[in-house]
Amino acid sequence: REFGPHILHFQAQDLMIDRDGLYNHGIMSMAMGWQIRRLPGLGEVDWRVVFSELYRAGYEGDCIIEHEDRGFEGTDELLKRGFLLARDILRPYCK
Repeated sequence: REFGPHILHFQAQDLMIDRDGLYNHGIMSMAMGWQIRRLPGLGEVDWRVVFSELYRAGYEGDCIIEHEDRGFEGTDELLKRGFLLARDILRPYCK
């Protein structure tokens, strides 16, 4: 909230936390072995809270989808499907 007026850019990326990997590797592993990058809506981020806080902070800029989900890589069709899925999941929160 303190920095809300200074937000100029927002990238949406989700993640899943592998609890066993976190236990085995610890937080000092720089997320190696326990963070699994997912498309927005397929991980653990509560997008209602994120967009609510962005709105309250007065952010009116773009929402950039960061596509780093290995489940949607390998072919152009999978990549496109991933972007469309993320777009559809985030659409209700965007103006």
